[in-house]
Amino acid sequence: MHINEIPYEILSKILEEAATANTRDAPRYTFGLSEPPMPYQKATLQRYVRGPVPPEMLRWDATSAMRLVSWRWHEWSLEYALKDVYIRRWKGGERWAELSLRRENYGLYELVDKPTGTAVYRDPFASLKHTVNTFNQFPSVAAKIKRMWFHGFYTAETNRMVFESLKNCTNLTSVSLPWTATRHLDAKAWRNLLVGNGKPLESLELLAVDPTSQQSGEKVNQIDLQPLQSVNFGMLRRLKFFGDTTFMPITDDDLFAIARTATQLQEFHLTCISTVTIDGVMAIVRASRSTLRVLEHSPRSQDGFWHPHPGSPSDSEHLCETFRSCPKLETLSISLPSVCADLFSDRNVKFHGDLQVRALHLCGHEHGRSTQAATDALQQLLHQARVLIDIKANSVIPRELYVELFFADCIFEPGLKLVHGDLTAAAVASETETWLDTLGPSGKGPYGSTGLYEKEEEGPFQSMEEDDFLTGVRRRFLSIST
Repeated sequence: MHINEIPYEILSKILEEAATANTRDAPRYTFGLSEPPMPYQKATLQRYVRGPVPPEMLRWDATSAMRLVSWRWHEWSLEYALKDVYIRRWKGGERWAELSLRRENYGLYELVDKPTGTAVYRDPFASLKHTVNTFNQFPSVAAKIKRMWFHGFYTAETNRMVFESLKNCTNLTSVSLPWTATRHLDAKAWRNLLVGNGKPLESLELLAVDPTSQQSGEKVNQIDLQPLQSVNFGMLRRLKFFGDTTFMPITDDDLFAIARTATQLQEFHLTCISTVTIDGVMAIVRASRSTLRVLEHSPRSQDGFWHPHPGSPSDSEHLCETFRSCPKLETLSISLPSVCADLFSDRNVKFHGDLQVRALHLCGHEHGRSTQAATDALQQLLHQARVLIDIKANSVIPRELYVELFFADCIFEPGLKLVHGDLTAAAVASETETWLDTLGPSGKGPYGSTGLYEKEEEGPFQSMEEDDFLTGVRRRFLSIST
C-alpha cells in the first residue's frame, strides 16, 4: 500500500512525528557579529548567539522537504507550518552580509574561526511588506493561517499594510494588532477583519506601547477615524488590551463603543493599562454578563508595579453583587474601588482556581479610616471568602479556589488565614506584647506581587496569622487606613 493511501488521520500523525524529529535536528539558534571595528582599529569581530529561532520558523524549516514530495504533503505542511504566524519589525537597521539568511547553512558558519562581514542596511518593515506581497500572490497560503501576531508596527502606513495582509486570511480566528489600528483604519476595514473574511474572528488582542517621538509627532499618525463606533463585535469570544501608552490611548469611550455589540465575550483581559477606569470595565461586563468566564483587570502601568486608582463607578451599582451574579464567571482578577463579603456570599458561584481582588476601600467604609466597623467588615470579608473556599473543596465535584485579597498595603490569604505585609511598625509599637508570636518571614514580596509597588517604599514583607492581625488593628498597633 502506498503511504498516501492510508487514512489521512494516520498520515497526518506520521508527518507530524517526522516534523517534530526534524525540528530537533534543525538549527535552533540564530547568530550575529559584534559591532565592526572603527577605522584604524584592530579589534576583532566576535560571533555570538543572537537568540532562539522562533517556533513558527522551526516548523517551516522542519517541513521544507515534505512540501516537495506531493501535493497532499504540501497542503499538510502548509497547514502545520502556517497555523500560527508572527510578523516582527526588524529591531536593528543592519545585518551582516556574511551570515546567510538560510538557517540550514548555520552549521557551516559555526566552523568559521575568524568571522568577517560588512554591515548592510535592512528595511525594518521588509517582513511585513513581503507578507503582503506573498498573501496577495498566493491567497491559498494565507487561507491556511489560524492565528497571527503583528509586533512593532504602529504607524498609519504599517497599519494599512497589516490589514492588507489580513484580507486573504479567510480562516483567521485570532489576531494580535497594534492599538493604533483602532485609530488609523476605518470602520469598513474593521468590519472586513471581524466578520468579512469568511470565518468570524474569535480572539482580538491590542498591544499598546509608547511610539518613538518621530512616529508620534507625524501628523499622518495622529488621525483618529473612530471605527469602533460602527463595528459589530458580537462574534468575538476573547478580547484583550495589554500595555500602557499616552499616545492616543484606549479609553472608557472605546470600551463603551465595543460594549454596544460585544455581547458574547467569554474572556476579557485588561492588563498594564492606566487609561481605563472601572466604568469602562463594567460596560463590557454588563454587555457579556451571561457568557463571561474569564475577567482580568490589572490596570498597572508598564513603568513599574504601581496600581492607579481604578476610578469610582458613575452610578450606585454594587460591583461585588454584579460579579457574584455573573452565571459563568470562573476566573477573576479585578481591581475595585471597594470590596465586601457580598462578593463571596453565593455558594453557587462558579469561581475556581486563582482569584485576586485588589481593592482601595471596603464597601460602606469608603472614608478609608481604620475604625472598628471597618475592621469588622474586613473580618467578615475574609470569613466569607474562607467559607466559599471550603464549600468548593467539599462539593460533589471538588474545585480548588485560592483567594488573594490586596488591601491596605497587605496581602491576605483567607484560605491559609495569613496576612503578608510590612509589619515592622507593629513590632516596634508592641515590644512587650505577646500577640506577635505568629510573626514570621513571608514568601511574598512587594515587587512583582500586588502589595506595595513604589520601589522607594519597598521593604521586607512579613507574615502573621489573620486573627492576630485583626487583633493588632483593633488595638491600634496596626492600621487598615487607605
